[in-house]
Amino acid sequence: MSDKEKVCNCGCEEHECDCGCEDQIVELTTDDGKKLKFYFVGTIEYKGKNYSAFEPAEQIDGIEDDDLVIFELAGDDEETADLLPIEDEALLDEVFE
Repeated sequence: MSDKEKVCNCGCEEHECDCGCEDQIVELTTDDGKKLKFYFVGTIEYKGKNYSAFEPAEQIDGIEDDDLVIFELAGDDEETADLLPIEDEALLDEVFE
């Protein structure tokens, strides 16, 4: 990676992106109020529950650039749902697959 910050999962560099991927960036707020930027990858239903997947859109402590972060959606509206961490490693692997 160059000394420019990678901002797009399509591989382009900051201010060089025409692919529209920046439209898929969402800002998630942690319990302590910190705002983190992610690319929204998608939502799936698995065993009667909904799960959303995200990739980091910025450097985040403890998360690698190519990590996929998956949350369980709690609530009816995807826009305002709470994102719950999946603590069961076996379930997390199943949802990932």
